[in-house]
Amino acid sequence: MTVRIDHHELGGMPWVVVRGERRAAFRALGEEFAGRIRDLVLGMPEIAAMRRYEATGTGAEALTELVRLTERGAPEQHAELAELAKGADMPLRTLLLANLRGDVPNEVIATGCSDVLWRGRRSVLAHNEDGTAGQEEHMVLLTLQLDGEPAVSSLWYPGFLPGNAFVVTGLGMVLGIDHIPLVQPRPGVGRHFVARGLHAVRGVEDVVRFLGRNPSAGGFAYNVGDLDTGRLVQVESASGSTAMHEVTPARPWAWHTNHLRHLTELPDRASASSVARAQVLTRLSAPKADPDTDWFVEVLTRSAPRGVHRDPVPGDQSATLCSFVADLTTREVTVVRRGGTPVTISVDRLLGGPA
Repeated sequence: MTVRIDHHELGGMPWVVVRGERRAAFRALGEEFAGRIRDLVLGMPEIAAMRRYEATGTGAEALTELVRLTERGAPEQHAELAELAKGADMPLRTLLLANLRGDVPNEVIATGCSDVLWRGRRSVLAHNEDGTAGQEEHMVLLTLQLDGEPAVSSLWYPGFLPGNAFVVTGLGMVLGIDHIPLVQPRPGVGRHFVARGLHAVRGVEDVVRFLGRNPSAGGFAYNVGDLDTGRLVQVESASGSTAMHEVTPARPWAWHTNHLRHLTELPDRASASSVARAQVLTRLSAPKADPDTDWFVEVLTRSAPRGVHRDPVPGDQSATLCSFVADLTTREVTVVRRGGTPVTISVDRLLGGPA
C-alpha cells in the first residue's frame, strides 16, 4: 500500500504529514523515524525504571495484565504501536514499556504540563508541553491523513502513540493533556491508547462518555475544546474513575497542572513543580476582558511568578519544550518552540498541511 510522508517546518519545529492506510502509515512512520525513536525511547530514564519493575515478580505480573487489557480494550491502537515498532526495527515490548510508563507505579517520571482555559466572548485553550530538557530536539508536529478517517494533528514524541500532548482533530476537537502521577494505578487500558482512541470522537458530551466507558490504568487530565461550539471542559481520568468540570462564561477562567483537582479521593504524587505552577495560576489575575493570544503566550513562556514556563535546575531536568495557544473562536493555533518565535496557523491548514 502506498504511504506518502512529506516533511515541512513550522516555527522551527519539524512538521510531518503522513497519508495512507492506517497500519501501513504507522509502519512507514517507524521506518522514517527509526533513529529518533531509538534515541528518544532508549534515552528515557523511565525505561530503565520500567525494566527494573518488570524484573520483579509483582511487576512482571502487573505488566502482563496491563498489556492484555490494553490489547483487548484498544486493539487498533495496540496494532498501530506494533506497526511503529516493526518499522523502527525495535521490540514491541520496548515501545510498550515507554507508552505504559504512567500506568504503573513509577517514581522516575517528574515531567508534566500546564493548561490554561478561558471562555468569555472568545474560547481559548492554551497548553505548555513540559518534558526532559533536550527532548524538543526529537519532537515532531505530526499530521495524520489516514484513508477514510478525519485528519489529526498532534505534537508527537517518536516512539509513542500520538495524542499524549496537544492535539487538534478533524472532528473539531482540541486537546491539551496533562500527566497525573498516581501512587498505585489500578488495572485498566494504557492511558496513551485511550487518548489515541479519543481522536475518533466528536463533541464534548461524547468525549466525556468515551472516557467514562474506556477506563485507563494511569491518570491523564484532558483539557478539551470544541471548535464548533466553543465549549471547554476538563476531564480527569484515572484508574477507572472520571470527573468533569466545565468552563463557563460565568466562571471563564480555569487551569490544570499535574495533580488531581476533582478526583480528590485518589492518591496521587503531586510534584513540587506541579504545586508551584498551580500556585502561580491561582494567584494570576484573570483579565477582566477577553485576553488576546499574546496574553496566553506570555503566561506560557514566562517563568514564575508571571507564568508557568520551566527551565531545568539541578536535580530536575524538566523544562518547557513548546507551547500552544488554540483560539477556538478564530480557529487559529499559535505554536511556540522553546526559545523560538510564536507562529500562528489556521486549524484548517494545520490539518490539511502546507498548500
